[in-house]
Amino acid sequence: MPTYVYRCMKCGKFEVSQQITDKPLERCPTCQEPVKRVISGGSGVIYKTNGFYITDHKDKKGSHAAS
Repeated sequence: MPTYVYRCMKCGKFEVSQQITDKPLERCPTCQEPVKRVISGGSGVIYKTNGFYITDHKDKKGSHAAS
């Protein structure tokens, strides 16, 4: 579920986890003042794997030793 950042002129910034289909908040849950949704950079992509790289295996011809 995505986390959205909102800005209240009285309370400051706060985050809310909402579904994409939910309507944006219009009022601060603390003070009931109007809020605006802030465009944030997000957290980026998080890979939870060991991964595979071309350097992860031994060359079939042997090592590349300098001649």
